[in-house]
Amino acid sequence: MTKKSLIAAVLASLTFATALPATFLSSPAQPTYASSAKAAAGSTVARAVKKTGDLNPSSSVQHFSKATYTKYSAYFDKQYNVDRMSKSSVFTKHRATVYTPSSQLRGYLAASMKTWNKSLGATVFATGTKAHHTITVNFGTGGKDASEWDGLYKTNKLYVNKRHFYSPSYMLTVLQAISGHKVSAPKTAADKAAYEKYYMGFWEATITHELGHSLGLDHTPYQDDIMYAQSGDSSSSIKYSWTTSKAGNGTVAALTNVLSTRDVNRAKLTKLLGYW
Repeated sequence: MTKKSLIAAVLASLTFATALPATFLSSPAQPTYASSAKAAAGSTVARAVKKTGDLNPSSSVQHFSKATYTKYSAYFDKQYNVDRMSKSSVFTKHRATVYTPSSQLRGYLAASMKTWNKSLGATVFATGTKAHHTITVNFGTGGKDASEWDGLYKTNKLYVNKRHFYSPSYMLTVLQAISGHKVSAPKTAADKAAYEKYYMGFWEATITHELGHSLGLDHTPYQDDIMYAQSGDSSSSIKYSWTTSKAGNGTVAALTNVLSTRDVNRAKLTKLLGYW
């Protein structure tokens, strides 16, 4: 296959969503539950779930009592690919404090935290210090499985793949996989600017994706979701298996660091479920 320039092969193949407008709040809003403490019947919950789009817990499932979310947590997990993924001490009053000792990652982390905070309308992720934080972000090597991940979240630690981050060729591999074309290293000023934009967007999106795991969001097959993954296996918290991606609205969140409505609604649900 003939190599194409970064601009021709990638820019032409992607659609970019505009950033989600939102306002920072001084403190996270408390989840709002229905006034009745009694759990809704299973049939009522099932009907509400049926009204929602695939893996998208919209308003029809965001109004139940706390008792309902507790009683049917496993059902909600399965229907929307969510589960508790953080230690109970990570979030206090729906807020986590995040710290990185890496000066290289600091800017990317700030952008990722801002993405979630703006979209959720609250300071869910606040900047912590070396002495006071609940999530640590740093580089990791990943050992023998390093080639299989770009970011990794484990209970309260977030790792960015150091080999991929510093590799001069890895981003070209990513762009080739997304565009379906071979791409060469940027040479013109325009191509270099495009490459830099994609590089920054990709690593911001990678950290945003991992912070999504801290909120309890597992993967989806939709490319416009920040929580997109190329494949997934059905489990107690995964609705169905997939090996083929779904386009969604046509954007590629892995390069734009923009959350989809599905990402935001799932985060709202995991808050109601008490996962953060």
